Amino acid sequence: MPTPIPSPRGRRLSRILLAALLTLPLLCVGTIGLMPTVAMAQEDVPPPPAPEPEGAPAPEAAPAPEPEPEASEPASAETTSGSPVRTKSGLQWFIESSGIIGGLIIILSITLVAMIIRLFLEFRLKEAVPPQLVDLLDNAIREKKFQEAYDACREDNSFLARLVRTGVANMPNGRTEAKEAMNATAEEIVVDMESKNSYLGTIGTIAPMLGLLGTVLGMILAFQDLATVEGVQVDPTKLAGNISLALVTTFEGLIVSVPAIFFFAFFRNRIVFIATETTKIADRTINAFWQAAKQQQGVTRTAT
Repeated sequence: MPTPIPSPRGRRLSRILLAALLTLPLLCVGTIGLMPTVAMAQEDVPPPPAPEPEGAPAPEAAPAPEPEPEASEPASAETTSGSPVRTKSGLQWFIESSGIIGGLIIILSITLVAMIIRLFLEFRLKEAVPPQLVDLLDNAIREKKFQEAYDACREDNSFLARLVRTGVANMPNGRTEAKEAMNATAEEIVVDMESKNSYLGTIGTIAPMLGLLGTVLGMILAFQDLATVEGVQVDPTKLAGNISLALVTTFEGLIVSVPAIFFFAFFRNRIVFIATETTKIADRTINAFWQAAKQQQGVTRTAT
């Protein structure tokens, strides 16, 4: 019985998609962390001097500046040219702006990555249909060692082993009853696999809702500052911080939601593929058991 194995091209494509989607949040955060650095570098570059017209008199030498007294206070936040000096990096600002809601979304993202890696390791055709088990069943059926084949399936907990031992246990009731029992076991296993995959869909639904919660909270705080202050100018720094909370949490929620929804659909299709291929192999194994058992019974009757 040949074991169907996904093509190398399909496995390579799956690994590329996994690496791209897992590194997407890191690239976004890294881009945000580099943006202020680039802006600061642009601000620090002095403008080029204007060209002097031809024939213009030479500028007079400026008088030497008088020594200034030592400053007893720290330097202000502005440079002599008037350009602001940034006191936070982009990544630090991003984390502080997200607040508690952003922390919850980060926890969801870590959980998402861990679950995707776990499902990639569990939902594989080699795990559902171990090649060594297939070879052992082929040899046992060929040599009419039915008890050895059943013991091998009882010691294994793979998808194929559970189906075959269920079919062999119900074979005395007829081949039809054995296949019905195998189908019922297959449905139980598929339900268990889908329940594990459902957590990805849950994360994909919760993450944007948390982002929306942060958006609403940030806008409420921003308008609260505008509505409760009378006769005094609103602090623009505080107002910008509340608006940043609204935008940053929405961004984080979408960053987590998009890969969660993608991998939910990806693993759902993989579950269908694994269940279909494993059921086919189990049916062929039970048919081979049935034919071998009939041949052995015929040989025993002829001998007697």
